[in-house]
Amino acid sequence: MIDRSPAVIARPLDVADVVAAVEFAHEAGLPVSVRGGGHGVAGLCVGDGSVVVDLRLMREVRVDPVTQTAACGGGALWEDLDPACQRHGLATPGGTFGDTGVAGLTLGGGVGHLLGMHGLTLDNLVAATVVTADGSVVRASPSENAELFWALRGGGGNFGVVVEFTFQLHPVDRLFGGLLVFGLDDADAVVAAWRELMSEAPDELTCVAGLSRSIFTGESCYVSVAYLGDPEDGRELIQPLFDSAAPKIDAVRPMYYPELQELFGRMPFGLRNYWSGRFLRELPDAAIELTTSHLQPKDVFGTILLEPMHGAAARVPPEATAFAGREASYNATFIGFWQEPDEDVRRVSTARAYAAALEPWTLGGGYLNYASESAGETLETEFGADRFARLRTVKRQFDPANTFRFNHNIPPA
Repeated sequence: MIDRSPAVIARPLDVADVVAAVEFAHEAGLPVSVRGGGHGVAGLCVGDGSVVVDLRLMREVRVDPVTQTAACGGGALWEDLDPACQRHGLATPGGTFGDTGVAGLTLGGGVGHLLGMHGLTLDNLVAATVVTADGSVVRASPSENAELFWALRGGGGNFGVVVEFTFQLHPVDRLFGGLLVFGLDDADAVVAAWRELMSEAPDELTCVAGLSRSIFTGESCYVSVAYLGDPEDGRELIQPLFDSAAPKIDAVRPMYYPELQELFGRMPFGLRNYWSGRFLRELPDAAIELTTSHLQPKDVFGTILLEPMHGAAARVPPEATAFAGREASYNATFIGFWQEPDEDVRRVSTARAYAAALEPWTLGGGYLNYASESAGETLETEFGADRFARLRTVKRQFDPANTFRFNHNIPPA
């Protein structure tokens, strides 16, 4: 569904190459789009008439087990970073797919399996190296360019090309994790049990619920499990899920974190996609009924993803980062995917209708990492007026001409 024509594609090998590409764009009067992992469903990494800075050749990972930190290039994927850290018994929160880019996930949030214990991905960012619109190389951290560091954690790719990320790592040995798969007819009971489980869950436990009708896997309701503790304790904690319905598949067992990151496999390349959702302040029975009923028609295909915002992620003060969903209790997203172009209108409408129907329980906007369209004029609603004004001030300082505009764009103040 993404068909755009950039003016130039640059494939840098190092920071100097990135600087050269950005300086060329500046001299030629061209905007810049940035490709990290290329996982973003909106395809914003490719802009018409732009210089695409394609970072896929900058994927080096360096791990320091003494300081428990890791640095990676701007083109790294989680499947590059996770195994290198795990060799030392360490990890930092990533997403839920190994082929996701580190850059896009981090700059937009980072909801994943370790959220309860260690927060969002951006909560674990300790420094970033950025090539700004004038070709300058700056470092952002709590002590260097602190406002830029604040903005990078949630403001997306608006402020430059992030060529290196440095993360805090945490000891993560074998954990108790995997997937419970139920029948789609059991979804009401299972999701209600999941909601109650997560409302009282310790930080060590993060579970994500999903409802799906797919041409690849059929119909199901599922719950992913990640528990950083003794397997027997974990099994006892998730017993309410078994009490709600009998799972068709119980694949929860002791495993390593990179195994957990491959839990959902990979989406086949070449599918048409449209995703739409909202952050929610609550998930009452009416919202669960809405969710399950949305997938009842046999001609509705897709996945509805329900993610908790709890534990360490929920305790970070909302003003500490630019991330806009901190006060939410849940993130709900309809993930639509199909093959035939003549289905586009109907499939897009189905995804949008689900997000719109969540309005009674919506808190602000949606998770921009999952948004299929650029938020554009609604970004003030997404971020809130004060946060958005602060982001625009940072944008004015580092990108006054809006060179980096192919994103969920924050115009300079």
